Amino acid sequence: MRKFIEILLSAVLFAGVVCAGGGTAFAAEEISVYVGGVPVGITLNADGLIVTGICDVATSSGKVRPLEDANVRVGDVVTAVDGVKAGNLYDFRRRVASSDGEVELSIERENARFDILAYPEKEAASGEYRLGLCLKEDVGGVGTLTFVTEECAYAALGHHVKDPETGLNAKLQRGSLFDVEIDGVIRGEAGKAGGLKAEINRLARPVGSNSSNTPIGIYGEWKGDLPGKKMRVARQGEAHPGHALVLTTIDGDKPTFYDIDIVKSEHQTESAEKGLVIAVRDKRLLEKTGGIVQGMSGSPILQNGVLVGAVTHVFVTDPTRGYGVHARFMLDEAEKIAASFPRPLPNAA
Repeated sequence: MRKFIEILLSAVLFAGVVCAGGGTAFAAEEISVYVGGVPVGITLNADGLIVTGICDVATSSGKVRPLEDANVRVGDVVTAVDGVKAGNLYDFRRRVASSDGEVELSIERENARFDILAYPEKEAASGEYRLGLCLKEDVGGVGTLTFVTEECAYAALGHHVKDPETGLNAKLQRGSLFDVEIDGVIRGEAGKAGGLKAEINRLARPVGSNSSNTPIGIYGEWKGDLPGKKMRVARQGEAHPGHALVLTTIDGDKPTFYDIDIVKSEHQTESAEKGLVIAVRDKRLLEKTGGIVQGMSGSPILQNGVLVGAVTHVFVTDPTRGYGVHARFMLDEAEKIAASFPRPLPNAA
């Protein structure tokens, strides 16, 4: 089997009707969605601060490592300091700096939760207590939105989000999506992944609120304008080998259709990432990106005017080829999310 790498992608800039939630239940088979194809910035958090490293504190007596023998590891999540929720890095540093040389850290590791006592050392330069703990608030990246349902549930990426720095995955559920513009491309080559470049403005108004990070994509509530194009989602087994289109954005914020071939379509009865094998044929896309690059994951795959899947992975040895997930499975996940949305109260008589 060819080696492959995962690629984060996602989203669409929308114009038209604004999502308001509510609505009617989905029909069993003939379901249409608003197809995406534009990039989004993605940030997912772990309901705490993610540990990325343990380091030294430079004291007046030399370098020391306060947490060297403590039960703290890379990938742990610090959820509280002295019983107060660890909301952001600023608050964490402030609480440690103002301590009297002892703090209690609440830690989550996989399915375990425990508290430890830690003993900060006074940093020579600042005169404040430090733990030598490297932390970050969230995991971010750029991807592509696949679709938004009529009930304003969105689907993106087609694969899970995993922190490459710590390996953290299951804890990354909640987060936000933001509008972004692609401002550059790193071209993919055999053995070297390319990627789309964009800056995420975390201070901007989010266009989506994420609530689920699954093996076949991320899902949540869409809060922006709906895209203009509505297409039917393919029934199980409807995708087949042959010509298709991928809708993606490699410059700015406007999606474009590019020619691809579906080389293989697996008959799957349960959701899985690699249901489709695709090959890029469009010379415009090949010249600009070399094929499939990071940031294109989630790009809708269309065949005969129907949404059949989304890009998920690229082959390391051949960036012109990659995998896709069947759109029907992504729709199933989006329906689960939509079912959790609050329903409008019936009008009073």
